[in-house]
Amino acid sequence: MSYDLALENGTVCTGDRLFPANVYVTGEEVAVISSIREKFPARETLDCSGLFLLPGFIDPHVHLSLNLGRYTSVDDFDSGSALALSGGVTTLIDFLDPVSTLSDFEKAKKSRMQTAADSRVDYAFHVTLAGSPEFSAKEIAEAAIEARMPSIKIFTTYSSSNRRTGDGMIYRLLSLSRKLGFVLLAHSENDEIINEIASDYKSSTFRELSSLRPTISELSEVAKLALISLDRNGQLYVVHVSSGETTRTLSSMGGDWRDFTKLETCPQYLLLNNEPLQGEEGYLNTYCPPPRSENERLLLVSAVQRGEISSIGTDHCPFLSQEKSENRAEYSKMPNGSGSLGLSFATLNTLLSGNLVKVSALLSANPARIFGLFPKRGLLAPGSVANIAVVDRDAEITASKSPFTRSDHSLYEGMRLKGSVETVIHRGKIAFRDGDVLLPKASGCFIQRGRVRWGEGSCR
Repeated sequence: MSYDLALENGTVCTGDRLFPANVYVTGEEVAVISSIREKFPARETLDCSGLFLLPGFIDPHVHLSLNLGRYTSVDDFDSGSALALSGGVTTLIDFLDPVSTLSDFEKAKKSRMQTAADSRVDYAFHVTLAGSPEFSAKEIAEAAIEARMPSIKIFTTYSSSNRRTGDGMIYRLLSLSRKLGFVLLAHSENDEIINEIASDYKSSTFRELSSLRPTISELSEVAKLALISLDRNGQLYVVHVSSGETTRTLSSMGGDWRDFTKLETCPQYLLLNNEPLQGEEGYLNTYCPPPRSENERLLLVSAVQRGEISSIGTDHCPFLSQEKSENRAEYSKMPNGSGSLGLSFATLNTLLSGNLVKVSALLSANPARIFGLFPKRGLLAPGSVANIAVVDRDAEITASKSPFTRSDHSLYEGMRLKGSVETVIHRGKIAFRDGDVLLPKASGCFIQRGRVRWGEGSCR
């Protein structure tokens, strides 16, 4: 038997263990995982000596070509997917534009499919709700499931731009989520607290961001939604948790809240605190929720290490320096967002001291399970899609602006991290190697997902 591709002499991470092995690929799937001594002929062979083979990473939270009216995030599906590959990410989940009617949903779906056609990697979408929807919770849930997009995002803030979803609709969605088989994603900040604080300012700049959107605005909403999810046997996924105080509060609730609520955080909250906001170029550090104090950052890192965070997204949404700078005197006009795509592996490998079982769970297995992609993705085993990140766990790197992004800056410039992505396989093809992206644009395809029901005790 001859195979299309062999990755030999590496150390494979699958499930909860690491072991020396060879991986053989036929077509788009993993065919065989053999012992190091058991080798088979292949059309192409890569020597992975000293390297680790992990399931391709899944970023469940990106905003490519996000149109905010005056500004659009600078990485599109062409550049964003190239950037993803350079960081070992083989699957992206982006968002439809917010919708308030079923006809809006159909238009948003068609538009986003066209925008994503240039992607080099495979992609899926979350449905996003606008404020004052004309459909019922059941109607939009059934529409999302029928469209093979069984995940719906809501905002508990941004009432000023008609994006806030009320508690009643959230209650209905969480009540239906496990029954119908979808996940409810929540951007969780308390709208009334934020608006009340904003009323104290005639105008505000980027320097006031952490005060304008304080930790209590996140903590109070996350705790409330987690309690509703617990009561309704729901499936709640909280995006971009920014503070370790939030995770500490949930842990104090008692009971196994993690069966009903999964938490995501991002590299920016794990690596950065809010001190840079006070610098001359602090406007570059504007994203929501904002960066927090150093103590809250350290608490969040501890939460990751203890297993209280289920998944790492990037919330990748960069804007140009000039677009940020021209609004530095009036924060309300600032385009919020930053770029972290491509850094998730090095971030986690550094903070988890090279524990690749935990790294792989956070970047691959957990998001695959949470969003209905497992076991075809998020697992390195015979029959799984041949998406593989070949990494050097011990390589020391200095973060800088990637050549693949269209952003003109990096918030992590000069930061020392540990761990590099050497080679990436995407559906059986060598997609990234020696610093070069080898897949052309439009190599990716839309991933159709079925109903999602979390298993008991999964995704921890």
